[in-house]
Order: sequence, then C-alpha cells, then structure tokens
Amino acid sequence: DRWMLQLWGGNEEQAYYAVAKNFVYIVLLATMSILRIFWKEIAEAHHHGNVDKMQHLYQKTTRILYFIGAFIAGALIPWSAEILNITVGDKYIDGKITFMIMLVYPVHQSMGQIGGAVLFATEKSKLQTIIGSIFMLTSLLVAYFVLAPSNSPIPGFNLASEGLAWKMVVMQFIQVNILAYIIARIFNWHYKWVYQIVVLGGAIFIGYFTKFLTFEMFTSVYASIAIGSFIYFIMILFLIYLYPAQILGITKQEFNSFLSNVYSKLA
Repeated sequence: DRWMLQLWGGNEEQAYYAVAKNFVYIVLLATMSILRIFWKEIAEAHHHGNVDKMQHLYQKTTRILYFIGAFIAGALIPWSAEILNITVGDKYIDGKITFMIMLVYPVHQSMGQIGGAVLFATEKSKLQTIIGSIFMLTSLLVAYFVLAPSNSPIPGFNLASEGLAWKMVVMQFIQVNILAYIIARIFNWHYKWVYQIVVLGGAIFIGYFTKFLTFEMFTSVYASIAIGSFIYFIMILFLIYLYPAQILGITKQEFNSFLSNVYSKLA
C-alpha cells in the first residue's frame, strides 16, 4: 500500500497518510493493553467448556473497545483541521480528509483484534489464517485500483491518500463483520451489528454538535477545543447512563458501580 502511494501519490500524499496513521497507533493502545487479558480469559473459559462466559466476555469486550474507538473518533474528527494545524502545522491541513477517514480505522480494528484472539484462543488459528490471507490479497487489489492513475495500462481512480484511507476503513469494516458473523455461527451466538452504526454515528454527531456550540464562542481555538471536549464528554456520559447495555453491553448497575469506584479513587 505505502509503496504504491509513494509511486503514484508522491511525498506529499505519503506525509498526509503517515501523520494520520501515527494518530491511529495512539488510539490502538487501549486495544493492545486489554487484548492479552481478554485472550487469557477466553482461553481459560474455552478450556473449561464455559460457552456462556466466553460469549459474555466477547460481547462485553467488543462493545467497550468499540465504544472507546468511537468516542475518540467522535471527539477528534470535527476538530481535524485544528488538530493538524496545532500538531504538525498548516502545511498538512490539505490532508484533513485523509486524517478524518483514518480516525475511524481504530474503531473496527479493535473488533478485528478481538475476533482474532477468540479464534486463536479456541484453537481455530487455521480459520483466522484463511480469512486474513483472503482479505490481504483482496486489499492489495483494491489498493491498486484506488491509487493507480487513470492512464495506467490497467486504469485506477488516482485517489491518493484519501483513497487509501477509504480502502483501509471499508475493507476492514467488511472483514471484521464477516469475522464476527463466522464466530457467532461457530459458537451459536446472536450476531449483532446495528450498534456499530448507532454508536459511531452518534459519537460523530455529538462531536460536531459540541463544536458548533463552542467554536464561535471563544477567540482561542485551544479554549474552544477544551470546552467543546468537556461538553462532549458530559453528553456521552449521560447517554451511557441512559443506555449502558446498548452502548457498552453492561447493565446500569455495573455502570453505576464503575462510576462509584472512579469517584472513590478520585476522592
């Protein structure tokens, strides 16, 4: 992917994509920190034949990590131009669309990591390898068509870094949902996917709404981002309080217990 982007997009498009991907790695830290613990718990539950515990762990962890990614994406996407200007300079603002698209990438990346961990922990690594290999080859073909110029022997769409970002997000969305569906069929679990659209779409909508409320109120962009982020956090927290099962896959009692523990530690 990166080689084709450099060949047909050049240094500038490569830079836009590289900056966006560095932010993605930061968001993925939450997934990596939880994944090892999840792997151990799933493997232990599978060893003891406790399918109900496996289902509870899988669905709860998937919802929580998906929400973390959506929460961060919703907070950052509306402020993409301002973040790029502050962190890497106004020369990178032209890469704003690439940056915005790539911020969605970690949201479903967490689902892929969890699905892979389930297959490996339950001794179904062959299935994971087959799925991964098919999508790796397909992804290369799609990358060619979104990056190749229109005058190539096999013409492409010449979409540069924006096209590569779209390819990453869309291909991953398809892959992780096929993986989730296969896992649900293997263990006879109910396959749920609507929450992905609701949670991610809701977070992005609230992010833009809070930016609309605060952007014209302050002369300082730092103040606007700070106050907007605080309002965003409060609104998201309120929605979680109202719908904890739909958003995080936990009961209201579990959520209240979590808030109590946090309050106690802060106090």
